[in-house]
Amino acid sequence: MLSKTSIVILGMLRKGEMNAYDMLKMIDRMNMKYWFPIGATTLYETCLRLEKKNYIENTGESDKKAVYKLTDSGLKELKNTICELFERVDFDSVWFCLAVMYSGVLSKKELKREISIREKLLDEYEKGTLENKERMLQYDVSYIEVCAIDRMIQIIRMEKETLEHFKEQF
Repeated sequence: MLSKTSIVILGMLRKGEMNAYDMLKMIDRMNMKYWFPIGATTLYETCLRLEKKNYIENTGESDKKAVYKLTDSGLKELKNTICELFERVDFDSVWFCLAVMYSGVLSKKELKREISIREKLLDEYEKGTLENKERMLQYDVSYIEVCAIDRMIQIIRMEKETLEHFKEQF
């Protein structure tokens, strides 16, 4: 599976060729610094790693800066990663944000399938998390001990709401 930074780079390159500086400007315009900051060094190093893996290639269109484009294998890896992200629940919500942000890599049929899988997972996690909270409350644990469970429940519910908005688009 791709790293978060790799997902962002490959996702941006789906729109067309770019150099690393333009990617940084786009990240800034998207205000990602508030939910997933990516520094220049990380971006440049990740581009080099992605190039070595043949997920992106330098078009050679500029002598001064590497201009990258997405390769077929990079597109395939991005697509696989987005599917993997839909098919697992992680309470680091950045992963789900990236899956949603770059879900355009999937066909409508693929996206419908992934949404269905995600909904079933979230229902299962919500049920289990609510049961866990009830057990904790039966033993008179303090709210401080339960608040992390409440956070997980809220994340699950927000993700379910996001998926409902997705389905409205079909």
